[in-house]
Amino acid sequence: MRTDNNVESHHSSLQAGYLFRVLMRRAKYLMGHDPAFLPIHLRLTPLGLSRQLTESTDLVIEGFPRSGNTFTTFAIQDASRYELTIASHVHQPSQIKLALGRGLPTVLVIRDPLSALASHLVYDHRFSTSSVIGEYCSYHRQLVPYAERLFICEFDEVTSDISSVIDRINCRYSLQIPPFDDEPSNVKRILTQIDWRHRLIHPSLDPVQSVASPQSDRRKLNEQMREELLHPRNASKMAFAQELFEFFCMIASRQREFLSEKEFLGNQSHSFSDESSATFSVDKG
Repeated sequence: MRTDNNVESHHSSLQAGYLFRVLMRRAKYLMGHDPAFLPIHLRLTPLGLSRQLTESTDLVIEGFPRSGNTFTTFAIQDASRYELTIASHVHQPSQIKLALGRGLPTVLVIRDPLSALASHLVYDHRFSTSSVIGEYCSYHRQLVPYAERLFICEFDEVTSDISSVIDRINCRYSLQIPPFDDEPSNVKRILTQIDWRHRLIHPSLDPVQSVASPQSDRRKLNEQMREELLHPRNASKMAFAQELFEFFCMIASRQREFLSEKEFLGNQSHSFSDESSATFSVDKG
């Protein structure tokens, strides 16, 4: 029979365990700001050093967790017939800083804080809403000085029209990634691959709550997390998170306009060259 002292001791142990996890999580995110600590962070993750940047890395795809990183990565790998070496899923600013320092093509996927954080809390509900909002803000605030050097795309775009994202990546970085096959059967195959990979890497997690693909069974949980995030006590932090998101959306919009204009001028140039060649051929004759 458990005595009051035993109950108190058990409760203290749970509190100590929670505090330890919180401190470790904060330390991980603080280390994630500095590329010098990146190898340590990677060694502490399930995939170890397999996600580190190497001489063979062709493209880097990053973003805050539950922002569309997984689908973007799998779709681009599929479109390239797996000929590209893509580094992704580190979810730390240090990976992006290091990639930019090495001159690598770097994609940042962004998602509005309410949707990203609700999904993140469903995935890992051991931590408070306040702490994960802080992590979202910290992640994006670290990247503000680097925004213009990144290729930024939004969650809604990568999940509805990934081929247009690929076109702009090609234009920005002079790559030749073919369009993504967006037939329903191929999209379903990609989502199945995502589910399968997640179960292999995280066998102890509930796939309904944690897998990085749409799951109708977690809709109710997602709604509960949204209500928690929108509680008045989180208002100021959520407002700052939204402000950061809108800043990156502004950069993304400007990049879309610039790359569309660049593509248009490129097509006009090719057209003019073709016409000049044709005229020259006629004159020569």
